Amino acid sequence: MSLNEGRGRCPGTARLVIRPVQAVIELGAGPDVLSRTLNAVHHANRRGPAEDFIAVALPQMRMGRNCMLPGHEIELIGSKISLMTLLGLEGIVLLKRRGMLADTEIEEADVEPGMPGAAYVRDRAGEKRTPGWIRRSQARAARRGKPVGKPVKARGNDLSILALHYDRAVVHVRAQAGKVGDAPIMVGTYGFSQASEPAVLPVIADLFQEAFDAA
Repeated sequence: MSLNEGRGRCPGTARLVIRPVQAVIELGAGPDVLSRTLNAVHHANRRGPAEDFIAVALPQMRMGRNCMLPGHEIELIGSKISLMTLLGLEGIVLLKRRGMLADTEIEEADVEPGMPGAAYVRDRAGEKRTPGWIRRSQARAARRGKPVGKPVKARGNDLSILALHYDRAVVHVRAQAGKVGDAPIMVGTYGFSQASEPAVLPVIADLFQEAFDAA
């Protein structure tokens, strides 16, 4: 079976909110819900039809004391079929079996061109020259028995970027305000759009709430 690579089309007709119960948040297990959900989205997008991808929104993403934080709520945009498939994947089933999730109900997505929303963009530039990127490059070169190349000076982390961990991969995401367009929603297998073509989702992010209220 060949796995999907690159971007796919998100129908944007249904939505699903994944939210941990309060006890999970209080115990500090919220990151486990986030990790399992994001990995399930990646699994679904890699193996599902390229015209039925799931897009990821993190409406509670916010600036913490020293870095960007994801919040506890994950909103998924897709089709009813793709989201039903996601709910049947092992990672999500395990979270539900353990009683870690609030009620999960697939709803119709209210999407109208021109409505305010947010794009969650994978920022590949932010993934390079960080200390973690340098360590992974050195380890990769060692495994392949190849020289590392010219020394690269590490740069500081961009505090406006959120780092998300998928097993060995680290995906950097930036949120930006915008208005929903009438073009198809295109996202990569991780569920995020690309900087050159941001896909604005019908999700009001806490980061931009004040700006939307003022407008």
